Amino acid sequence: MIDAVELVVGSYVDNLCKGVKVATTKGVAYLLVGRREYPLIEGSVPPTLHIYTREGHLFIYSFWRSNEREHEAFIKASLTRVHLLKNGLLIEPHGTLEKFDAYVLIKLLGPRDMFNLLKRIINEEKFMAKEENGEVVSTYLEEYLKTRR
Repeated sequence: MIDAVELVVGSYVDNLCKGVKVATTKGVAYLLVGRREYPLIEGSVPPTLHIYTREGHLFIYSFWRSNEREHEAFIKASLTRVHLLKNGLLIEPHGTLEKFDAYVLIKLLGPRDMFNLLKRIINEEKFMAKEENGEVVSTYLEEYLKTRR
């Protein structure tokens, strides 16, 4: 079975080769399930997010260090399920997120131009998706869930 680190890094390398880089910015991300909020990407200083698009999907990656541990995260969302908020993105449940009726909230710290670019890409590229696949992998979330047990 492939572990989370291999999945995140493998997907990142794939998008370096085949995807279109949209932006690099700082931000955090949370998984919202019912009334509960779980951290996907979080740090005392907001980690760097690498945003790509390919085949009607948005891919967000982050690699950061927190509490002397390395963390990796990967969020994949169909552009038809991504909504631009004032300071971030909201992703509706789809793909693996649908099993838990889970939303993803991504807070972005970037210039207004970046949000305008994201809006344009979402509107222009959302019909390129043949399938609506949503997926989230986060070593930070895995560690968070282990410590809560």
